[in-house]
Amino acid sequence: MTKKYIAIIYEGEKTERQLVNNLNNIFYDDVSELVPIMFPAGENIYMLWKQLKKDEFQTDLIEVIREYNSDAAKVLKGYQRNDFMEIYLFFDYDGHQNNLSGSEERIGDILEEMLDTFSEETDLGKLYINYPMVESLRDNKPPSEEACYRNCAINLENIKNYKQSVHNLQIYQDFRKLNRGQWYELCINAVCKANCIINNTYCVPKRKTFIDEMGQDKLYRMQKQKYVSFGVIAVINSIPLFLLEYFKKEFWDEIFGCESIK
Repeated sequence: MTKKYIAIIYEGEKTERQLVNNLNNIFYDDVSELVPIMFPAGENIYMLWKQLKKDEFQTDLIEVIREYNSDAAKVLKGYQRNDFMEIYLFFDYDGHQNNLSGSEERIGDILEEMLDTFSEETDLGKLYINYPMVESLRDNKPPSEEACYRNCAINLENIKNYKQSVHNLQIYQDFRKLNRGQWYELCINAVCKANCIINNTYCVPKRKTFIDEMGQDKLYRMQKQKYVSFGVIAVINSIPLFLLEYFKKEFWDEIFGCESIK
């Protein structure tokens, strides 16, 4: 059987790579593998999107990345676009805020366009956004405590201090050591929080509702409408949402189990 390679494109160096390696160990097997491709700040998703737009979205994303960054080129050595069955992009809301200058279009308009561009994993790729950054995965409490993320929302002005504020949390701290049970907890919290942001209800939605009506584009629009417009951002990590979308109904049932939410 031909091995299935899945490109995971992200900004940063260590944290996201630890998460990808952990996901490979727990959820992916010998016939499929996530391939982490680091794209440094300054040459990020916004820059990729601008280049693709300039080329009228006819340019191959993998080749653009290979050309833009020498480290990514080393990772991609031996790979062609056809080797990747799917492409997923993970980036921090905070990174986009800092990357857009005052002379550019407003961040809201840009991200909406980028989510529209990166909407299909088998084409240009599918974009997931972490609010405010990947470290929001640590900002959780176990579902048994009947609580959502430790911080429901934070002021946009405090984003620069957010990473340090969650650095010493004990649960979910070491991304290298997250186990399957903890990922299930993170999935429960993330889907409940997404439902809260989109539908004002902190509970597990039906799977069909989640798949059909709670995508990244809708999540971003609700963030902008209900939070960003008031100077705050709702804390939510999209990596668990990716897992819930990527895997089939059996994965959902294994986590949630209840017939009423299938």
